[in-house]
This record gives sequence, structure tokens and C-alpha cells, in this order.
Amino acid sequence: MTRAGDTVTGEASTDGTTWSVLDTVRLPGLAGTVRAGLFVACPPRVEGLGTAADVATAAFDAPRLAGDWSPADWTGEQVGAHTAGFAGYAPGREGGYAPAGDGFTVTGAGDVGPATRADVPIGAAAGDLLIGTFPALVVVVVIGTLMITAEFRTGLIRSTLSAGPRRGRVLAAKAAVLAGVTFAAALTATALALPVWLRVVRGLGVYVFPVPPGVLLRAEVGTAAVLAVTAVFALGVGTILRRGAAAVTTVVAVTVLPYLLALTPFTPAPLALWLTRVTPAAAFAVQQTVTPYQHVDGVYTPALGYYPLSPWAGLAVLCAYTALTLAVAAVLFRRRDV
Repeated sequence: MTRAGDTVTGEASTDGTTWSVLDTVRLPGLAGTVRAGLFVACPPRVEGLGTAADVATAAFDAPRLAGDWSPADWTGEQVGAHTAGFAGYAPGREGGYAPAGDGFTVTGAGDVGPATRADVPIGAAAGDLLIGTFPALVVVVVIGTLMITAEFRTGLIRSTLSAGPRRGRVLAAKAAVLAGVTFAAALTATALALPVWLRVVRGLGVYVFPVPPGVLLRAEVGTAAVLAVTAVFALGVGTILRRGAAAVTTVVAVTVLPYLLALTPFTPAPLALWLTRVTPAAAFAVQQTVTPYQHVDGVYTPALGYYPLSPWAGLAVLCAYTALTLAVAAVLFRRRDV
């Protein structure tokens, strides 16, 4: 393996004299100092409806190095998961590394490429544990619409406007209170529940895809933001339609229904990706905690935790729907009689 700047070339030889180029790749932003090493992989064999665990061992002679290599000692470590039955290890077995003369003996299993959700049917992503967002979404939709439609139905809107005749300010105040309370309650719930559920699930022996603390925090804050913005969206729809049942039905149809369809495994992948790209359900991209790899073929659909838009771009789609709806609601609120 040869490096020139951010370009790496891999070559192979059967005798150490004649080398054939395997491939050359460019890695933009490659750090000045990177780690390289020797590894052993052994993908599990598919037998019937399951997989059979295989472990491989390879003996390496002393590596020949040239160029600017650090003199640090070689170390060995397990890369990736080592759960029995998942990475290919039989129960009681795992990868290993040991010096052998001037070289090394390395034992390993699993595949070379990183695993995706489709590769781990019994695994879980941290975002999966936020499934409680669905019932919470229905609740905030009902609360958001009732915050204005109940006043229209009972006539209390006249009392509200008597106390504050500037209708735009009244609507903005309702939106601010609704969003603030919803965000605070949802953030508290996710911040408390997600770590607890992660501990419980891991304690049950379920493999959970690794997630950096920053991504976990983004999922928690993003989920609270989705619920808060959806509540304001429901308030806008309720102001436009004035009827609670009609408003709840409309908001559920454009937010909850696309979300459920996208998460249904039987929904065609193109439809699921479209629903989570152009509808308010795009906002649930903030809950993505798994990584799609360009160099790994896999099933990257919302049902498996992969969304077509980046987390904040997805949230921006919901914000755009909400801003437009609230603007229309403000205009109609000023023009209509109460």
C-alpha cells in the first residue's frame, strides 16, 4: 500500500517481487498521520435460513515498511462487533492477535465492509428507541388544533380578542407558548428515556449500532423540535379550518400517515423515500443514527432508519410547511369574523 498525499494505491504480489495494482483511491481530507494494519475477515456462510459462524486465522511475516512510518509498536484490536452469531464468531470465540516470531498471528471473522441495518436483523439503532414519537405526535397534533378550534367552537375567541385585539400577536403568542411547552416536555422525555432504553436493550443482549454522543444529542433535541414544530403546524391548520375534527384529520394525513407508510417494510422503497423527502415526515431524518456507506451495497430505506435528506434539511422541510401554514392562518385570522 502506497500513499501520495490523499491518494492511496493498493498492490498485490504472490512472491514479494512482482506487484500488480489492485486499485487507486483518493480520500479527500486524509489526515497527515493515519493508521494502517493487517486484518483477517471471514464472512459467515449462509445455510438454510441462518448463517454459520466461521473464524479464520492468518500468519503474517514481519511487515516491510518504507517511508515516513512512526516507530510505534504494533497493536491488535477487535474492529467492529464481536457478538456471537452476528459478526461470524461462534459462542465463546472472538478475534485475536498475538506476536509470532518476527510477525503476527491474527484471528478474525465477519465481513470487510461495515454492517448495515439489513445485515443485522436482530440488531437495533438508537433511533429505533424513539418509536414513542408516533403516539406523542398524535397527542401534540390534537393539542395544537384544540388550542384554537376549541375557542372558535365555544365562542371564547371573542374574549381572547377583547383582551388582545391584535390578532397576529394573539396567534404568535399561542404558537410561542405551544412550541415552548412542547419542546421542553419532549426534550425532557427523550433525554431521560433514550439512555435508559439503550441500557435495557444492551442488557438484553441486543446489538445496538454504535452512535457518537453528538449524534445521540442531535436525535434527542431534533425529536423535541419535530414535536414542537408539528404542534405549531397543527395550530395553523386549526386556525384555517376552525373545526377540530377536520384540522386533526388534515394534520394526521400529512404528517403521521406519511411517517407510518415510510416505516412500513412493505412500502416500496421509491415511495418511502419520496414521502420522507417532500412531506412533513421528512423531519424524522433527525432521528437517523445509522450511517449509509457509499461503498457498501445495502437497503437504505426509512424502515431501516435511513432517510434521503440530512437531519437538519429534513427538519427544514417541516419548518417550511409550518411557516407557510402559519402565514396563511394569520392572514385569514385577520380577515374573518369571529
